[in-house]
Amino acid sequence: MSTERFDKAASEWDGKSRRVQLAKKISNAISKLALTKEMDAMEYGCGTGLVGIAISPAIKKLTAIDTSPGMLEVLEQKISTEALENIRTLRCDLLAEDYTTMHHLILCSMTLHHIEDARGLLQRFAEFLLPGGYIAIADLFSEDGTFHDADAEGIHHNGFDPEELKAVLNSCGLEDISHTTVHTIAKADNNREYPVFLLTARKPS
Repeated sequence: MSTERFDKAASEWDGKSRRVQLAKKISNAISKLALTKEMDAMEYGCGTGLVGIAISPAIKKLTAIDTSPGMLEVLEQKISTEALENIRTLRCDLLAEDYTTMHHLILCSMTLHHIEDARGLLQRFAEFLLPGGYIAIADLFSEDGTFHDADAEGIHHNGFDPEELKAVLNSCGLEDISHTTVHTIAKADNNREYPVFLLTARKPS
């Protein structure tokens, strides 16, 4: 996946209040899971850390993974400035590179629609999940392709039907699978609204 677009946008990524508001809604919803200070978490597609930083006080440590060095650079600046000792960054493509660390919690926020093999990534998440651990996936409900600009690159899915994602996670042996609408993004340029879901699942103990 090309990271050029995200590298260029990284320095101004947090400048859009819409993104900050969405991240807050998602992190608040994730915080309702049974998070503990013993949890080792991973966030894939962490970007500048808007979601991961918000939940980091409730867990032991977080591995923040992204394929964009620009995004990770911004996050690393935050980690340094805010002395966030329990967050480490890693540049990695989980579908193309070796990764063996197991986690109690795996997050993926507004990233899945950028992944061509979304099913494969969910299967990888299930592999890295410890017994009793949680997956939390936030993304757009299926939309008509108008959410992103016409010239946007790296968009492989126009949102998702959560029921289809549930079927994938169920086939991976996960249970307690559910979803809820956590936010609706209103876009002034086309006067449209786009709901966002949080899908959660647990690996049997």
